[in-house]
Amino acid sequence: KNTNCSIAESLERFKPVMDAAKDAEIPVRGYISCVVGCPYEGDIAPEKVLEVSRELLAMGCYEVSLGDTIGVGTAASVQRLLEVLTKEIPVDKLAVHFHDTYGQALANILKSLEMGVATVDSSVAGLGGCPYAKGASGNVATEDVIYLLNGLGIEHGIDLNKLIDVGNRISDRLNRPNNSRVANAITAKREK
Repeated sequence: KNTNCSIAESLERFKPVMDAAKDAEIPVRGYISCVVGCPYEGDIAPEKVLEVSRELLAMGCYEVSLGDTIGVGTAASVQRLLEVLTKEIPVDKLAVHFHDTYGQALANILKSLEMGVATVDSSVAGLGGCPYAKGASGNVATEDVIYLLNGLGIEHGIDLNKLIDVGNRISDRLNRPNNSRVANAITAKREK
């Protein structure tokens, strides 16, 4: 609905873009939104996501990012989705993108990591969001993801304290609250 076309029509629209990217030797990551739930269709069957993933990979995408862009996913729905996809698609061709509307983004990321996904989208201070879905919140905060990765002992090369400083600076500049729980907790400790 937000692109005013069907999924099949949107895939047709991508073909010239993919051709141009291939000609220019630019790698393309495909994105699928609303992979577990949609504000218009409700629950999404994992098999439908598999169909679109197949199409994007066949077009030449090096990876497909699975987006729970309205943030309704749970660890169980993410597990069901990944179980279906990884029967046919190598896990290293998949990435995840979670919004934190219901506070489940970190649980969904943990489940994805446990199932072998190694690429996770996030946004400093949880900025961004979905203007099309009523009540949907922003992206999962990078600070929160880094804290999770630190706790799991996963190397990532990001300095959490510097990241918190950046998120606080951006949030102050935009005159909006920092949506990272980790940033808020560590910032409060620093101010004591």
